[in-house]
Amino acid sequence: SQGGTILESYDIAISELKSRLDNLGLAVEQAVGETAKALATMDVELAKKIYEGDDEIDALVRECMKKDMTIDMLQNPVATDWRNLMATLKILSDMERIADHCADISHYILHLKEYGDPVDQPTGLMEMYAVMSSMVSDVLDFYKGKNSSQADLMKDKDDIVDEAFNRLIAQISEKVKSDPDHSRQYIAYVLIVKYIERMADHANNIAEWVIYRE
Repeated sequence: SQGGTILESYDIAISELKSRLDNLGLAVEQAVGETAKALATMDVELAKKIYEGDDEIDALVRECMKKDMTIDMLQNPVATDWRNLMATLKILSDMERIADHCADISHYILHLKEYGDPVDQPTGLMEMYAVMSSMVSDVLDFYKGKNSSQADLMKDKDDIVDEAFNRLIAQISEKVKSDPDHSRQYIAYVLIVKYIERMADHANNIAEWVIYRE
């Protein structure tokens, strides 16, 4: 029957969306991991790869959104399904922003190399990045239904990132005052630190949307 066909198409679309979301999650997690390596080593070639790869992640997001709209048109969902669909759109947006910030950080790694005359990386930068990265890994597991107990730790980790952000900004501000000849380099690090802080916020947002969806 036509009703049966619509329901079958709806179930297939839901399955395809889940598969594409899983692929997107893997791509985002990989981008976060590779950005950590590029930032730790100032690897220009890796930074270029991450920056150029952002378009592929954006395409994955668009595919997921198209599939989400297909699901919407196939059936008039009950309230629970509406909640799932809205949460999925919000989660997609936050995943995309995390990947965008990986590209942003890579962009400034390239700038730091172009400026020459390198300055020491701010103390605690990579530790801040590691906490943020663990948030992204945890929330993607949480999204897939694994390690849901980790969700309770997301806010604590976000607080740790915020504290690190404040310390790093204060540290970099002092460097700008004491070494104004390298202000461009220090400003680049200010922006990198801000992007890391925003990535943690987006990971925390995903956790909140998963809880809302459930």
